[in-house]
Amino acid sequence: MRLENEYLIVEFVAKGAQISRLISKESQLDYMHDADTRFWGYHSPTLFPIVGSTTGHKINIEGMEYPMKQHGFARNFEFELIQSDDIFCTWRLMDNEDTLKQYPYHFALSIRYTLKKKLVLIDYTIENLSAVAMPFQFGLHPAFKVPLSPEKTIEDYRIEFHPQSELKFYNEDFIIKAASSIPLSEAMFEERPTWLFEDVLAPYVSLTDGKHGVKVSCSGYRWLAFWKPLKAPFICIEPWHGHGDFQPISIPFEQREGTMILPVGRHWVTSYTIEPF
Repeated sequence: MRLENEYLIVEFVAKGAQISRLISKESQLDYMHDADTRFWGYHSPTLFPIVGSTTGHKINIEGMEYPMKQHGFARNFEFELIQSDDIFCTWRLMDNEDTLKQYPYHFALSIRYTLKKKLVLIDYTIENLSAVAMPFQFGLHPAFKVPLSPEKTIEDYRIEFHPQSELKFYNEDFIIKAASSIPLSEAMFEERPTWLFEDVLAPYVSLTDGKHGVKVSCSGYRWLAFWKPLKAPFICIEPWHGHGDFQPISIPFEQREGTMILPVGRHWVTSYTIEPF
C-alpha cells in the first residue's frame, strides 16, 4: 500500500499496519528503519493492549492470568485495509480467536493515515465492543534512521524539544532543567537503552543532525521514551500511555499505572504527526 502527494511518498505493510517507508521528495531520503532483523524487525508498530513488558509476560484480568508478550499483540497481526485513496488509508484490527486467548475483550483498533502537505497525520480509534468495561494501554513506537547518510554518525544527531522543556526521568529524582536539546551518542544508549521521561510539556520533538530529520508530535502523552539497541542504525521516539514493569509486580491489569478504562460501547481516540525534513 502506498500514498503519495506533492511532498511525500509513504508505504505500508499490513502486519501491524506499519509505515515501512517515509520518503521526502525534497530530500530524497527514506526516514524509516527497514526492519532489519539483525537489529529490530519492526518499522513503526502500534502498542496495544499493553505497553512494555510485564512480570512473567502475563497480565491478570478478573482473577485470571493471560499470556501477554512485550508491547502487546497488535504489532504482530495483519490489519485489514478498509479505506484508501491517494492521500489517506484506514486499517483495522478486530478481536479474533488468537487475541481472545490473550485479552478477553471484543474490540476494534483502527489506524488512519493522512498526508497533509509535508506531514503524515496518524489517527487512532479504539472501540470497546464488549459487554463490560475494557482496560487497555496504548503507545507508539516509530523507528527513524540514524544516520540518514553514510558520512554521518549518531554523534552528529540530537533530540530537540519545541519549546524547551523540563525533563523528569520517570521513577527517578533526576531532572534536566530547561532542556532545548539532548546531544546523542552511542555511549548514552550503552548506559541505558531506553531514556524514559514523564510529563514532557513540549508538544513536539525533533530528531535531527541540524539539516535533516523528523519532527514528531507527543502532546497529551504522559510518558515519552527514546530507545536504541546498541549499534542499531535507528532511534525510536515513543509517546506512551502506560509502561512496562521495572521490578516484579503482580496486580490486576486495570490497576496498572497508565491503564485506561473504556466503558461499554464507547470509543477512545488519539492522534500524532510525523514530519520529515
